[in-house]
Amino acid sequence: MLLAACSPYTAPPEGPYAGVLKRGESVTEATPAGPFTALAIQYRQGGGYLTSTQIDSMRLLYRDKVLIRKAEGITRWDGIGQPVYFADVFEQSDKVLKLAYEHDGKAVVQRIAAADIAYRATVAFPHGFPLAPGLLYFPGQLQPGFLLQALPLRETALPDPLVGNYSLHANTLAAISPDGTSFAMVDSDSAPSVVMVVDADGGRREAIGLPRTYLADLPDAQANPYVRVWDWARTTFAWYKNGAGKWEVRTAAAPGTPANAVEELFIDEQSGYRQCFAASNTACLRTWRAADAAQLRKTFGPDYAPPFAWVPQAATRAFGANVSLLLFSRLGFSGTGTGYSAYVDGGQEALAAQLSMRLQGRNIPFVRVDQCPPRLGHGGKCAAPLADKLGRAESNGRELEQLINSMEDQPGVLFILPSMAVMVRARQEGGSVIQTMMRADFSRKD
Repeated sequence: MLLAACSPYTAPPEGPYAGVLKRGESVTEATPAGPFTALAIQYRQGGGYLTSTQIDSMRLLYRDKVLIRKAEGITRWDGIGQPVYFADVFEQSDKVLKLAYEHDGKAVVQRIAAADIAYRATVAFPHGFPLAPGLLYFPGQLQPGFLLQALPLRETALPDPLVGNYSLHANTLAAISPDGTSFAMVDSDSAPSVVMVVDADGGRREAIGLPRTYLADLPDAQANPYVRVWDWARTTFAWYKNGAGKWEVRTAAAPGTPANAVEELFIDEQSGYRQCFAASNTACLRTWRAADAAQLRKTFGPDYAPPFAWVPQAATRAFGANVSLLLFSRLGFSGTGTGYSAYVDGGQEALAAQLSMRLQGRNIPFVRVDQCPPRLGHGGKCAAPLADKLGRAESNGRELEQLINSMEDQPGVLFILPSMAVMVRARQEGGSVIQTMMRADFSRKD
């Protein structure tokens, strides 16, 4: 009796849902829909300020009986004719996602196995982002994620276009082929710069570089952050099947063809990246083919075999030198973004002089870092020329400034253009490489 008297007090349940509550529990909100009722539960134990305990949870009823006793959150899948609920439930200390709905007059609770990966969510969209009626997109934190369709329920894991050292981080779903078997993946939902088509069975096409496009800012925190990239993709990509019967996308071509497609990549990012070099894509230039194993070894050695490297089918020159290979890869400095590198037989200084002359002839403003005045005090190197020529607001903490500082004692010549940074450097193996280091609108203040 003494122990009972000292136990924390819990009030008996009351109200219309008392039959599905235990002592200390009360309902703070009830949301009925068809045969289901979602309850917000508050459990209180004790009555003092220092000794009381309060735990909030959710409970789902089906025909007035408990279907899911305790969930961290329960939300309804909107846009479906019948009530369908997501529930975050802990099982043996692991949080799993379950779906509850009615089928043939019976309640069904199904675990979503694909949700075991970490997926992105917002307060407004805790369980997937609506892509179409009855179709949700769950983007992974580090992987492409999955699609969830209802009803009948179907999970579709999005294939990873590339992993490891060759990854382009093209993990964001931009578009789905007309038959739903292939997916166009890009590297950002706000500023895409590459697209790769992957099939549901894991097959993939060659990557296509795109002009980096800054999409509109989100109007508020309640907005679906992926709608802007889906709308952009609908006007940017056109699906078609290649000669092998595989889905590809065409992108909008630049008005007119540049005099030199390779040079344009390092002169004007917005027009240069409207050309593509993928050998299997009929929308790309037909004068290039995929580099074979021998050509990759000759250029990179035995330990690096990048998947997106092309060689010209006829003699091709750029900046006064012969081009042996064109590489498309993830940018090495920041680890994000993509860009081209051209391997040529010319010397570093001659190439840098040719690039300067081309930019001047096109009236494209640029800053050649090796010609910047010496750094004064704690100011950033090239801060004044960047502000004067590119409208760049000074900041030592941004990626461009970090790139300039990191390259200050390195061999090569670094050019800063309005929308990209390009390095020209000699190679120990002979010849030189013209390498894209960064692609961004450097006048942006964000």
